[in-house]
Amino acid sequence: MTVVRAGTAHVVLIVLTLVAGTWAAQAIAISRVADAVMVKAPGFTFIKGEPLGILKDGRLLRVDLELAVLPAEGADGVARDRQTFVLSYDLWEERFAATRVGQPSRTSEYMTSSGAETWCLDQLAVPVSALGALVDQPFWVRLGYRILDSDAATTEDGRPGYTLQSLIDALSRRRKAGEWTHSVEAGPFRLQP
Repeated sequence: MTVVRAGTAHVVLIVLTLVAGTWAAQAIAISRVADAVMVKAPGFTFIKGEPLGILKDGRLLRVDLELAVLPAEGADGVARDRQTFVLSYDLWEERFAATRVGQPSRTSEYMTSSGAETWCLDQLAVPVSALGALVDQPFWVRLGYRILDSDAATTEDGRPGYTLQSLIDALSRRRKAGEWTHSVEAGPFRLQP
């Protein structure tokens, strides 16, 4: 029989949490595609938990994604790309759709949740020319999301659009829309010539 003291259990839990956070950061990879820095992050998920439940209720979600290039861990970004997406879920097909808001608008449909996340991340690109001196130096990246249960999802031109669900919520005085955020940093990276 092994006896574990409460203090020891907390230390083990903290170490496991730090290892898990380090693993998530190491799961980010960058690549240079033409004249842009792009990111691959299979462990960076945002279609989960309460936002997933909202989608499966037939409502839309707005997801703001950001890729920032940093001169050092925890520093302010010197270059970034922000994109906004509207996610939906087809109840009959049990598949996700994602639309990039803005010009030009792009849409992909009939995806799994991981496919939708990957498609959204593939839309992020930081121009190499925006890196300045970091082109020849090690740098870090920060990948983050902000999810809004807006019930007034944006239309293709970025204006608010209203749904039957938003009208029902307004009339029934449901609680204010939720917001979820998360970001992770990884590095150092160097660009391959």
